[in-house]
Amino acid sequence: MPSWLKTQLSRAYREKDKRSIIMLNRAFFKYRSNLH
Repeated sequence: MPSWLKTQLSRAYREKDKRSIIMLNRAFFKYRSNLH
């Protein structure tokens, strides 16, 4: 997992930001499927 995504996720979790978490999860899965 890229470091920028980790920081964004931890910030979103700290602020209990559901929308950001969902968006970041989607971005991460898209990012990961592009690697394969």
